[in-house]
Amino acid sequence: MGLTVTGMLVAPAGPLRADSVDDQRRRVAEIVDELERIAAQADSLGERYADTLAEQETIEGKIRETEVRIFDKQRELAAMQADLSNAAKRSFVSGGSAGSLSSILGGSGGMADAVKKAYLGSVAMNSGAANTDRLQGLIDDIAKERSALEKQKRDLAELGTYLVTRLAAAESLVDQYELTRSDALRQLGSLLTEEERRRASEAESLAQREADRLRNSIKVTAPSPQASAAIKAALSQLGVRYRWGASSPGNAFDCSGLTQWAWSKAGVSIPRVSRSQYSGLTRVPTSQAQPGDLLFSQTSFFHVGIYLGNGQMIHAPRTGDVVKISTVTWSRVLGVGRPK
Repeated sequence: MGLTVTGMLVAPAGPLRADSVDDQRRRVAEIVDELERIAAQADSLGERYADTLAEQETIEGKIRETEVRIFDKQRELAAMQADLSNAAKRSFVSGGSAGSLSSILGGSGGMADAVKKAYLGSVAMNSGAANTDRLQGLIDDIAKERSALEKQKRDLAELGTYLVTRLAAAESLVDQYELTRSDALRQLGSLLTEEERRRASEAESLAQREADRLRNSIKVTAPSPQASAAIKAALSQLGVRYRWGASSPGNAFDCSGLTQWAWSKAGVSIPRVSRSQYSGLTRVPTSQAQPGDLLFSQTSFFHVGIYLGNGQMIHAPRTGDVVKISTVTWSRVLGVGRPK
């Protein structure tokens, strides 16, 4: 479960002096490239952190379900043991041996538990109150549930440790980003902000032109009114920039925020984060993917987009990018989920 953060990037050592405008611009480009790489790493860790939080919630739910099952089985076992005790009492009374019951039915005494169980089982078989298979099966079921519960609790504890380390790593990257950028701002000033604005504007203009072209040309035949509504909603966000943790129409989305929002416009509720969407939706074979289905893939993090048909998907890819239509790389697709 461990994840090692590699490729930690730092600002170039030494003062950023330049003998020419061209040299300064080259250094600015290098710094901005570096900032974008750090931001992408932080996004990747942030996405994994969100996925792990969802996994933690899932395990907590399983623990609650297991505890309920154990409680129900223990109550059933107590009722069965009461039936056996009553049967044993009737057997002893009718046989004139009621005085020796305490050593058998009591919680302590000289008689071994295994002997008690064997005797009560024998009484049950003879009296018809229950049968030994059912009694032993119930005892075994409780033991298995308790074992499962212990494992779930261990998994939860490990996830807690993992979350702490991931959060620390993400915060370290954010600190590194801020330090690198503030140092570059001190040495390069407006050259840095101008380059950042230029890149953002260029990417947004390019994405918007592509979005306009696709919006007017793409035709999708959806298999249901809900899928059609979800696709229409997603297409309306073409050109909207990516930001991790965002789900703000017309402003910013991350990958799972886009898919959840689009399907909510179709009246269908799905989980918020990509890994929960993957585990919570009806799975269909990749070969049977239909427009509106969610395609899950593993890149630097767990990613999701909406299939449009004809080998295309709409998605919010990563920091520095926008909601756009891309060709599906089927070799990276881990699974297909169908909201209903």
